[in-house]
Amino acid sequence: MVIFGTGVVTGGLLVRHAGPGREHRQPRPNIAVHNPQPSPAGLMRIDFLRRMERELDLTPAQREPIEKILKEGQERTKKIMETVEAPRREELKRTIEEFRAVLTPEQLKRFNESVKQQQQRAREQRKAAPPRERPPAGNTPATTNSGSSAL
Repeated sequence: MVIFGTGVVTGGLLVRHAGPGREHRQPRPNIAVHNPQPSPAGLMRIDFLRRMERELDLTPAQREPIEKILKEGQERTKKIMETVEAPRREELKRTIEEFRAVLTPEQLKRFNESVKQQQQRAREQRKAAPPRERPPAGNTPATTNSGSSAL
């Protein structure tokens, strides 16, 4: 999963920041997204449970144990994800440092500016998010030796 996530990020960075003709591209318009914040896990579980009730005609006797199964599964998944978060961040940091090392000084300048803009958007989204959706302290991207955070 770490490798997949790193590949996605690296591919996105390469396409966005190092592709040919980058200097001639027009910036994308800022399109409003219907729901920019993901639903909290509890709401997702309830939505899934309601959909299953309709689609499978669950009985009231089935609803309670299924809800418990879904909640416990989410808790187990959360614990698993917590164990890979630190190595994932370190791998992302390493990948971005290697990516930066290949860029020309002009590309590096543009890349760093893009990262700053992305971080600003992320801060604005976190401020707008309800408290329970905010990431725990310390889950910010790793800072590289160039002085700016990556993603």
